[in-house]
Amino acid sequence: MRASGLVVEYNPFHNGHRFHLEKTCEIDKESVKIAVMSGDFVQRGEPAVVNRWKRAEMALKNGIDIAAELPIFYSCQSAEIFAIGAVGILNELKCNNIIFGSETSNINALKEIAEIEENAEFKNKIKEYLSNGESYPTAHSRALKELKGNDITFASNDILGLEYIKAIKYWNSSMEPLLIKREKTGYYGENIDEGFASATAIRKFLKENKDITDLVPEESFKILKEENKNNRLVYLENFYPLLRYEIIRNKDILSDIQDMEKGYENRLYEMAVKNYDFRKFYEEIVSKRFTHGRTQRVLIHILTGITQELTQRVKKEVPYIKILGFTDKGREYLNYLKKEENNKIITSMKNIKDKFSDDVRELVEFNERASLIYKMVNFYEDSKIPLMIKGK
Repeated sequence: MRASGLVVEYNPFHNGHRFHLEKTCEIDKESVKIAVMSGDFVQRGEPAVVNRWKRAEMALKNGIDIAAELPIFYSCQSAEIFAIGAVGILNELKCNNIIFGSETSNINALKEIAEIEENAEFKNKIKEYLSNGESYPTAHSRALKELKGNDITFASNDILGLEYIKAIKYWNSSMEPLLIKREKTGYYGENIDEGFASATAIRKFLKENKDITDLVPEESFKILKEENKNNRLVYLENFYPLLRYEIIRNKDILSDIQDMEKGYENRLYEMAVKNYDFRKFYEEIVSKRFTHGRTQRVLIHILTGITQELTQRVKKEVPYIKILGFTDKGREYLNYLKKEENNKIITSMKNIKDKFSDDVRELVEFNERASLIYKMVNFYEDSKIPLMIKGK
């Protein structure tokens, strides 16, 4: 059996994601479509607008065959670690290829630049620019320009694509990277183009209670409508009381948090003490050096307890693979995989005590605690077994 891997957040699943899936089917029609999807917290450093189970349901009802969760210790990280986790899971699931959207749609150019980024000179240039106070995206762009000798501008999907290519090498995987040209709106764009809008724009429209009927497939709209009706749409500011408590309570160990920079923990503490309002707090901690994405990731790391030590630990090996749901075709593929020795797949929390070591169970429980924190703000009903959806 063949499998195609997709790295997704579906926050929420929209028309652009459906387009991506349709193109994926054109590239490899017969393959099982496996999505590794961020759980309740996503790469940009935010809680997902709706919970992991509802987003998995959207995915399965729109053409995905297997939805596997990307745990919090991978999902809410820099592009490098996010990609290492996602590609590692797809590799464990024996995917033949990974298919992702790209603004440039030039796989050879991405492969060439991925090689440059492994170069010691490039890494030293990055460190030099960072030490001069540049943000990482700016440092990256300047270092690449200096070594390539011309202006190269990459958008968000291209940057993630570079990391996927490097992660394939990192895990010594035989997966083939394949591109789909990203059309219409940009990753962070807030415009609407012929029924297409970014997830960023759609989340904004949801927050403002604007109509998104034409921007998402029918199955997604029904789920979002129901979640909105039940007050289950979640945003970062909803977590500020919990976050403020964690910053103040853990002042002396904030320096151990992943992505924390020396001295920044003091500013976070001072601003948390000073500000009762999230917007005022946030305005005073974001900066040129600490971009929105990096700032938000640090906040989620504090909220959930992701440390530098934990991050280094999960880079060594993918500890487990939790399946959120599958179709009939997906179930057939999972049964095929279960014949393999040393299988890491979790379809029920009941079997983890006998199946995994204490170290792995600790990581499973860490991810589940992160979801409990999510549920403190917006309770949802957990599923004890994977969702089972009839495939289209």
